[in-house]
Amino acid sequence: MESILLMIAIDFHEQARREVERLATARTKLKAAGVECRLIDRRLTTAREIEWRLREELLRCPVRTTQDAATKAVHLRQALKHDETTSEASERSL
Repeated sequence: MESILLMIAIDFHEQARREVERLATARTKLKAAGVECRLIDRRLTTAREIEWRLREELLRCPVRTTQDAATKAVHLRQALKHDETTSEASERSL
């Protein structure tokens, strides 16, 4: 049962990360075109909050096997690496 919950938590978190990425890309393109994008800004803020909550839920998700622990660790490492890459890219664009 815990394995299924972990897979669901990982899937939800991946979906939330993709949504944040999609909105951030759309916002960047619109800003570059000189388009006002307050609605996307609000949606992006909400998507980031949801992604953060799902990440916290994933951290609290119980694991019983070493395979589940490894799966969880790999996913979280990828998420942190993605965050680091994204923040470096945004710093370069400033």
